[in-house]
Amino acid sequence: MIDIAWKLSRKPADDTVINGHIVDRLYARFGRRRAGLFAHGWGDDAVLARLTSAEVFRPSPVKLAITWEGDAGHFESPLAHALPEAVRTARVRRVGSTGSKRRTACVLLAGSREEGFALRESIYGPLTADGIDLVLLENPFYGLRRPPGQDGANLRTVAEHALMNIAIVAEAHALLEALRAEGYERLGIAGYSMGGYMAALTAVFTEAPLAVAALAAGSSPAPVFTRGGLSHSIDFARLGASMLDDAAARKKLFALFDMARITQWPAPVHAESTILLACRRDGYVPASETRALHAHWPKSVLRWVDAGHISALFTERRALRAAVRDAFARLPNDTRSTAT
Repeated sequence: MIDIAWKLSRKPADDTVINGHIVDRLYARFGRRRAGLFAHGWGDDAVLARLTSAEVFRPSPVKLAITWEGDAGHFESPLAHALPEAVRTARVRRVGSTGSKRRTACVLLAGSREEGFALRESIYGPLTADGIDLVLLENPFYGLRRPPGQDGANLRTVAEHALMNIAIVAEAHALLEALRAEGYERLGIAGYSMGGYMAALTAVFTEAPLAVAALAAGSSPAPVFTRGGLSHSIDFARLGASMLDDAAARKKLFALFDMARITQWPAPVHAESTILLACRRDGYVPASETRALHAHWPKSVLRWVDAGHISALFTERRALRAAVRDAFARLPNDTRSTAT
């Protein structure tokens, strides 16, 4: 097992759902009954070792060739060489115009365990009436990109989850550049929960200005996996089998995932076109994490909704769409001249 200094002065709290909405608590309880996440342990040490590099998420320049068949598209992941064969083909769906006649497009990233496109399409689809084309990316290891033997959207190892996150940034960045090459002048990226965190992380490594809507997301995934409702879905007993106990496994997981804390990198270009949205009764993402991201990106706008992490997906859809719409309203009219 890779030797990582995981004994931190900032220790994660226990695995209770922190002041969560009743729906969040019920959803977490359901997750506890079927704790299948990371059931095969830590996974490939070499992948985990990559997380110690501050440059692991910085994508290499890639010219993407997207094959479109109507509103469905696919392309080879820029990280194909590191992914299992079944995961290498990235799949996208475009909602809106079928060509590059519109000026504006937003890449929408999936949340944790969100397979397919139906949820995002139902929430954000009305934005097309505002002239925003939506391009939905299916996460590596989810849906049609599951490797053989995976139980639903439960990734088998911690290393596979790390690889998924690295690949999402590479794919999202390349997808944005491909859309720019198609003729889109104003681009953005958005997502909810893990999708919001990954949207913010992608923006950090994108030189051209972007509209960013990081919804129900924080500055680090570490507390989400070790303190919040999602932690109940993790097989800590399996992770702790090679260590002293479950608590040691929890601390190590915190340290590993905290290596991707967004606040270690400078704020993105034109951070004022970023809308952060947080849920006051979120049982998955600590409010302190969203505040930390806002403090690090002081030009961003922070909004709050009176909902839980799960319930907001159904009760706050107008607010979620408004965050995306308003992020674009704060973006310069034409960002092509600043793209590199």
